Amino acid sequence: MSVMKILATHCFICVLNLFLVSIYLFNGFGRVMVKKFYCPRCKTKKVIEYTNSIECPECLLEFDKKQIGVIPDKDILAVTEMNSFIGTFDELKDPEKAKKFFDSIMKDLNDQN
Repeated sequence: MSVMKILATHCFICVLNLFLVSIYLFNGFGRVMVKKFYCPRCKTKKVIEYTNSIECPECLLEFDKKQIGVIPDKDILAVTEMNSFIGTFDELKDPEKAKKFFDSIMKDLNDQN
């Protein structure tokens, strides 16, 4: 019976060692990997990465991945900012609103001349 206890203890120690080695390797490789994305506002690399965007837990803003590293950081708009800007043009789908907008631009141009 003592041989069975020794074997059981030995197997437990082997499994525990394998578990600890795997955790060490996983954490070690995780530290070596360089994060490709960062928050353009606060410059933190602790971002949540999605398929097409990243989210900064500190700024609470979401950014499009395609813009990071291509557009200067100061010119990158958050997704909510882009949607607000582009959403204003949805109003121009109405012909009456589009005509009012066009007329106001023409009036401003005529007033300047």
